[in-house]
Amino acid sequence: MNLVVVSGSARPQRQSHQVALEVGKRLEEKGHTVHLLDVRDLNFPLLERVYDPAAPLSGKMQEVSAAIAQSDGLVIVSPEHNGSYSGALKNTMDYFYKEYFRKPFGIVAVSAGMLGGINAAKSLQHYALTLNGIVLPNALLTPKVQTLFQDGQLIDAGYGTRLDKFLTDFLWLAQAIQATNV
Repeated sequence: MNLVVVSGSARPQRQSHQVALEVGKRLEEKGHTVHLLDVRDLNFPLLERVYDPAAPLSGKMQEVSAAIAQSDGLVIVSPEHNGSYSGALKNTMDYFYKEYFRKPFGIVAVSAGMLGGINAAKSLQHYALTLNGIVLPNALLTPKVQTLFQDGQLIDAGYGTRLDKFLTDFLWLAQAIQATNV
């Protein structure tokens, strides 16, 4: 399958990006093609209007539009900022709309605290439904992210097991949706 992983933080010391990279790596190890969309690298300006291919704003936006539209699903990885998901993520995703129609969404929330970004996860689930996406009911919560990685490598086997279960569930949903779109 062709999948998009969105790294949803633009902060300099972002910890959630490591999680997004790990998600992408594990999906590739399962034989899937992964397109990483990094909101920090994309650095879209504040939204003034929704992307329209008839009046393109930039080549970068055309690439992102195509990546989402051609994907078989999206995994969104976001930190929790002030009880919700990242504003940079919202700004980036809001440029597009029709590209998300009937796409499966997996939500991964990340936090330095004990609750693992549950508020961000719930907000993102609602947002994905608003975009006409089909959301995997169980989000992956990532508490105490600062303890999970060392030198860019996942060192917490328990989290690795939970991540694999989440990805198995997400891939099942994506394959089920793909089978109904025949």
